Amino acid sequence: MAKGRNFMFVLVWLALLISAGIHLFSKGFLLTRVAQTETSSCVKYEDYQCGNAESSEQGGCNGTEKVASILRDVNGSSGICFPQKAKVILLVIDALRYDFGLYDPTNRQPEPHENNLPILQELLRKHPDHSRRLKFIADPPTTTLQRLKGITTGSLPTFIDIGSNFASPEINEDNLIDQLVRNNRTTVFLGDNTWTELFPNRFTREYAYPSFNIYDLDTVDTAVEKYLPREMARDDWDIIVAHFLGVDHCGHRYGPMHDEMRRKLGEMNEVIRNVTEQMAEGTTLIVIGDHGMTKTGDHGGETDDEVEALFFMYSKGTPLLTRGYDKHLDTMQQIDLVPTLATIMGVPIPYSNLGQIMFQLLPDTLVDSFLRYQLALIHLWQNARQIQLYFQRYAESSAGTFGVDQLDELDNKFLILTQRVNTVYTEAAFQSFSRDLRGYLEDILKGCREIWVKFDPKLIMHGLLITFLVCFAIAILVMNSTPYQLGRIFNETTISYALLLTAFAAPTGFFFYTEFGLSSAEHGAILFAAVASIGLLACVTVQHWVGISEQMADLQRSPNVLSRVSTVFTTCVFFSNSFVVEEMRILSYVLMGFFLATLYTLYGLGGKFAIPRFKLTTIQKSILVKLVGLTLFAVVLIRLSGNYFRCREEQTNCTDYLVKAPTPTPDGQRKRIASEADFLPIVALVLYVVCARLYLRACGNLTGMSVHVLMARYGPTVAVVCACGHFTVAKTNSQGIPQLHVDALAWVVYGLLVVQLAVLAINPLLVYVLPKRKEVMNVLYSDRNVASEIYKQLKNNYNRTGGNTSDAAEIPIVCGLATVYSSVFVATGTILSVLLAMLLGSHGTMGLMIVNTTAVVYVFLASITQYEQATSLLTCIQPSFRMLFTWIILQQFGFYATAHQPTLSQIDWNAAFVGRTYHFDGSNVLSAVLVLLNTYSSTFLLSVLFPLLVFGPSCVYTMWPSLAHVQPTQPPSTKRSPTGRAGPSSKSVATAPGAEPSVRKVGVDGGSVEYRSVTVNKAEETVEGSSEEPGGTPSRLVDFDVTKGELNLYENENLFLGTVFKTGCLLLLLQSIRIFCAMFACTLHCRHLMVWKIFAPRFIYEGIGSYVMFVGLNLGFLLLLRVHRSVSWLITTINKKVR
Repeated sequence: MAKGRNFMFVLVWLALLISAGIHLFSKGFLLTRVAQTETSSCVKYEDYQCGNAESSEQGGCNGTEKVASILRDVNGSSGICFPQKAKVILLVIDALRYDFGLYDPTNRQPEPHENNLPILQELLRKHPDHSRRLKFIADPPTTTLQRLKGITTGSLPTFIDIGSNFASPEINEDNLIDQLVRNNRTTVFLGDNTWTELFPNRFTREYAYPSFNIYDLDTVDTAVEKYLPREMARDDWDIIVAHFLGVDHCGHRYGPMHDEMRRKLGEMNEVIRNVTEQMAEGTTLIVIGDHGMTKTGDHGGETDDEVEALFFMYSKGTPLLTRGYDKHLDTMQQIDLVPTLATIMGVPIPYSNLGQIMFQLLPDTLVDSFLRYQLALIHLWQNARQIQLYFQRYAESSAGTFGVDQLDELDNKFLILTQRVNTVYTEAAFQSFSRDLRGYLEDILKGCREIWVKFDPKLIMHGLLITFLVCFAIAILVMNSTPYQLGRIFNETTISYALLLTAFAAPTGFFFYTEFGLSSAEHGAILFAAVASIGLLACVTVQHWVGISEQMADLQRSPNVLSRVSTVFTTCVFFSNSFVVEEMRILSYVLMGFFLATLYTLYGLGGKFAIPRFKLTTIQKSILVKLVGLTLFAVVLIRLSGNYFRCREEQTNCTDYLVKAPTPTPDGQRKRIASEADFLPIVALVLYVVCARLYLRACGNLTGMSVHVLMARYGPTVAVVCACGHFTVAKTNSQGIPQLHVDALAWVVYGLLVVQLAVLAINPLLVYVLPKRKEVMNVLYSDRNVASEIYKQLKNNYNRTGGNTSDAAEIPIVCGLATVYSSVFVATGTILSVLLAMLLGSHGTMGLMIVNTTAVVYVFLASITQYEQATSLLTCIQPSFRMLFTWIILQQFGFYATAHQPTLSQIDWNAAFVGRTYHFDGSNVLSAVLVLLNTYSSTFLLSVLFPLLVFGPSCVYTMWPSLAHVQPTQPPSTKRSPTGRAGPSSKSVATAPGAEPSVRKVGVDGGSVEYRSVTVNKAEETVEGSSEEPGGTPSRLVDFDVTKGELNLYENENLFLGTVFKTGCLLLLLQSIRIFCAMFACTLHCRHLMVWKIFAPRFIYEGIGSYVMFVGLNLGFLLLLRVHRSVSWLITTINKKVR
């Protein structure tokens, strides 16, 4: 077990090294912009001093003198705050798409999202000078947190801010809320608690409610509707912000085509009507959507449906300014709301704002003797000076972000504008000056959009370099070493050096990072620790180079040509935006190709895999025909999985057929498709659980009454009933079923998984030890009852001995010992699959079942290939490169088959509320875990179950021994030991001494192979460390009896653990190559038009998927070590009893 612990440490160590490279690259590539902490300030108009001595002696200047003084030097008077123009009620209706606010009286059959806000059209018709309706264009990513930052700071979002959408950090930049507080404006808030997390302790009064439970359509809205009239009735406020969530949650849960959307929009219509009736004169109502939604109710991307929200304004009592002063009459950027609101409220425009004032949205209130165009000129120039100052300071603090020529051109334009602003004496001159000034501001905005993210080349280079070097080290050191060599390479000395080097290097980098020109202490610690570890790997490689070079020379590379070419092809996907968009199709074709290639390999072996004669009896008995049928079955499943792929925006000819019904279809067709889509996953999941139970029962692993056996026998059955019931009831939203009861179904599944984990930690084995006699007793691994077989043998033995009980010694009988390892993984994988299916819901369960079934079929085919081509136990249990690569492709294919896409707008948030709808605890950590399990369900499941790749041949030939093609008159099929020679069994499995081996036909296939059953006897003593020759060849000779199943693995512990470790490392290597290519593609395309829409999201998904896979691999290896330890304890205990 010491080597097992060493292997565990190294697997974690290598995963952490790759993760360090990914992390450094992410920090360099996905940087946020440099936050400016300066704030804007102004002088109140009432306190403005004209600046001449006469006015100062008289204690100030009057209104006329102020106007004249300001107009004489507009350029120097930009820091003045004019009086507040109106009180403001800001209603934020989350996900209010622009077309939701349109009203068409000629539309007699409106969709659920149409014609539900007639109050807006009514106000526009009755009060055209007091109301405006515009398209409110959001900057992607269209998530609530980023949009709230945009409409309060006026700044553009950065891509990586999407990651903080559910961890709302406090805004540390100048913003509209802080300006209101500084200037003594009373601010009241109601609704989404994201506001209070962004602006803690800013509001005079607040009524905040949790916002993440998308299943709750009414709690937040009802509370806002309750308290909003009370706040409006008070007279001590300047601005009220009310954020409604129901429309957004309705979109996430049902989509815009559901009747619930009509209900929620109808409620919003009544809210707006009530507010307009109750609001006082001189108050302005602003209704906005922070973003829109797609036809499926999602958002986060940059499609028109997602970025086009609604803006509506109604000024009661005071008309709005004419539309003639604005360039765009029907649209506005969301960032334009910030300077517009600041002007209405009479506070400074936030320092980091990039938006422009919309004059048509300003109440037409004059100040002293200012003409309208003169007041508009002052406001516009204040806006321009604020943007120019921010842009200049940002360019200075982030040298190299903007080009020198670009900065010089903008500086020259602004210098000319500063001369012109004092010469605007007519409205026509103002219109001309306004066009030029807005053009200058748009140039700045365009420059910031193009080069907003400042890449850190050093972090990017270090991340790429670490990832590449670790991949190279794994490829050289692990791929070209035998399991025995790996045990010697990664010994206690290597582990100690790794710990010591890391303990020394990390603090050195942390405290002395500035001396090496690194950006942060974190950067220094990670880089130094990684470099030290890579150096150690290099030293170990040099130390064992002789053995590695011999293995490299002997390695047969030609059979892996297809696999290697496919590896290069699939990794090149990351470098093409078209290939990324169509990756799901590419993976399906590659996967089908590997199935056919494996079948062709078996056919090439000839013999029993040759094409049979065309006779019915011959064809029926042909193994090749059966394997062809199995392969075609898998290929058909892969093709059918295309029905469960989700569509990207770029795929114009794609339809989400079974995931979500197309929105234009009639209601009846939508219901029919939904019914079919819900029924098939239930059938598939039930069949999956039944087949798993039948397999375990046939292997004898469900014998007995231990806790784990009971869990494996009944746990998945209970779980599948609850899981199917949950996602069926939750999706149909059946009336009359309390939500508590729906959540209880999920709690049962969670509880069963917790019990399963506890059992695995205490006693994971699915075996049953019966009292034993001298006679050899045979456990029949068939569909018949195991207990009855044991009873018959006991009766025969009793009759044969005449009831003589003089022999006290008992010979042990162990049920399920031939599949002692794989049975635990099968049972764990079954209950885990049910949990993942529940999180996926009906739309993803079918894809998961297809992936699982395809994986089982491939392991079956590849295991036969491995055994037939093997010359020793080593070559039999070590998965081939093709097998490993197919396992990786299955994980990636499963991502798409379970209805996911690497886009921001298609994250399935529903999983975060499975079992948490009735009482949402607000835990973002738990929500993130559930969403990750949903998104990477196949990746996590197949990573945990990766040891099955090693168990495969033993499982297959234990259950179907006829595949070994052994003649009835011969002893069991025997392969040579790793030395190439045959020899006696070395450990605890043997027949009873002095007894003739009993022969019995076994196997679930009912084959005619005769099988010598084995029982547990005394173990031979082995000396650790002396069992291997200097060249890595074990001195002990071991029979490779395939019918002994996984006891072969236990008998060859060093070979077994080393092989599983090598398999895990090679899987980690293949995934690391993929993430490296994704990182390299982002680096090459960092200025590509599609970098933030295609390449960056693909890298983020691949990076997170890598983390999930690393966790799964380590959990799978940890589970294997726990099972192996239990097997060792079992064998030791039996041996003591036998002695």
